[in-house]
Amino acid sequence: MQFIAHRLARERRSLAGTFDPATSARLEDRLAEWSPGTGITWRITGTTDALGRPALAIEVSGVVPLECQRCLKPLAWTVDQTTLLALAGSEDEADALDAESDGEVVLAAGPLDPIELVEDELLLTLPYAPTHPVGECTAPLVQVPVPTP
Repeated sequence: MQFIAHRLARERRSLAGTFDPATSARLEDRLAEWSPGTGITWRITGTTDALGRPALAIEVSGVVPLECQRCLKPLAWTVDQTTLLALAGSEDEADALDAESDGEVVLAAGPLDPIELVEDELLLTLPYAPTHPVGECTAPLVQVPVPTP
């Protein structure tokens, strides 16, 4: 399923669905072994940014199965992220918007795939080296002595 982002923004409509991260080739090297059925809920809403330019609000929430880098056991990572993406109709417009704004810009010259946008958000949101919180990890913590001069 694809959509026209500028039309969605102009009409202030939304798309919503669920996404199983285990089905994504782009995320497979980031995920731990996990039972199927874990899912991410997503919503893409057409809107405008603070300057009145067309934009998309992308919301992703749910639990992503990662692997703790301390103990190498599964780690349920909670995601609850909303991002506003300004829409550009051309590469030149994308460059101009990117230069004048601190926000995110997406090239929307043609139809967009909502799942690709959700995957992008997950890739940007997930930690590079996830770990359980201290006290919850099963890996022993090693004290490294500090040499004295």
